[in-house]
Amino acid sequence: MGHNRQILSPEELLAAAVAPYPEVRVSDLTGFAQRMRPVRYAPQEPLFQPGDVCTEVVLAAHGLVRAYYIHDAREVNLRFLGPPNVATAFGSLITGAPASEWVAAVTEVVGYRVSLEVDPNRRTLAQERLFRILAEQHYLSMDRRLRMIQSKSGKERYAYFCRVMDPRIVAGMPAYHVASYLGLAPETLSRIKGQLER
Repeated sequence: MGHNRQILSPEELLAAAVAPYPEVRVSDLTGFAQRMRPVRYAPQEPLFQPGDVCTEVVLAAHGLVRAYYIHDAREVNLRFLGPPNVATAFGSLITGAPASEWVAAVTEVVGYRVSLEVDPNRRTLAQERLFRILAEQHYLSMDRRLRMIQSKSGKERYAYFCRVMDPRIVAGMPAYHVASYLGLAPETLSRIKGQLER
């Protein structure tokens, strides 16, 4: 992506990010917009890493993001995010414990970084709604991946991935990352794609 790409204003990006959630009104989040600072991450650059206690989120206007952990010296992808998205180490943000996962740019990521008020005694109703939505999305994405791996064949997993994921993720995510997310060896995914393309 070029460095001259026009970035949305904080208010425009907030509006796009919360558009799917009618219970959150942009007018209730003006404090967030005022605190958002522009950021740009190079491909593979971490947004958050294990050990961080996450009190911030990155609202990405452009670019792809992945969350992963390392097991037996292998990266295991947990979530993919396409723009506009809210990226953070969700488990850490929700619990206040140190993160156990990496959150990193796959392509160049351009957006804003903002601190969230994590003291439950000081959260506004809008902040409570935002935290609930973030927690729900984290749970649903993890549950979706777990059920897919447990109940579907390799070919079914890839077909499901192509059907439910943002088309920009399907088109732009490197195959070895997709294979990890699907719980498949890269060569297995390559064979499945070849069979489907015949």
